[in-house]
Amino acid sequence: MIAGNIRPLKNDENSINANVRHKIVVMGAAKVGKSSLITQFLYSTFSPKYKRTVEEMHHGHFSVGGVNLTLDILDTSGSYEFPAMRALSISSAEAFILVYDITDSGTFEEVKAIREQIHEIKSTTAVPIVIVGNKTDLADDDDDIRQVSCGTTESMITVDWENGFVEASAKLNRNVSQIFKELLAQAKITYNLSPALRRRRRQSLPQQASGTSTGPSTPQQTAPPVAPVHVPSAAQLAHLQQIQDKSLGGKRNSCILS
Repeated sequence: MIAGNIRPLKNDENSINANVRHKIVVMGAAKVGKSSLITQFLYSTFSPKYKRTVEEMHHGHFSVGGVNLTLDILDTSGSYEFPAMRALSISSAEAFILVYDITDSGTFEEVKAIREQIHEIKSTTAVPIVIVGNKTDLADDDDDIRQVSCGTTESMITVDWENGFVEASAKLNRNVSQIFKELLAQAKITYNLSPALRRRRRQSLPQQASGTSTGPSTPQQTAPPVAPVHVPSAAQLAHLQQIQDKSLGGKRNSCILS
């Protein structure tokens, strides 16, 4: 828990350049709760309705102990319809949050495949990654619904993979801040992040395609097929980066921790 007061940055303070900036990409299968984790962390909101995401950028501004910190958090699609976009997101990011649903073992297999793709595109395994098992609230009253065990999975991720591991619930705001603390620790940077941000709106990419259901997403889901690893050429990446830079917008939110 953070001691002290939290207040949003004033408009004139937003113009101050951050001393530290990190680009984080959140990836995983569809309907595992990637967007819910981000909006809970930055905007303290949760919606049970499922909205399909193509790509959406969020900006969190923090002042921690006098250090200005900006997190550019990219929410990605859970489908394989945009392999080039996914490859570009991986190549341009510094750190990754890979999310699975603890009630669906197929989504954990998806995390394994994404992790391998990150290593191949980055040409190294020394990449800050935190694996997140979301929807722990579903197992609170009925642990039989859980398909991915906590103990065995944690041991494999932290010991064998040497990545960070957090089990969380976006719905209950359980361990959500811990995800981002752990990611910064993986990147060898330590901050106490506990945003209490007043504005709760977010802005999507203009090209975002979405479908909204009328009820909560179903926790049991069929995992999408694992696509082959796609590594784009340097020319393709440069072209995609130009397109993304022109179209990518995001909601900026700020706070001071004092």
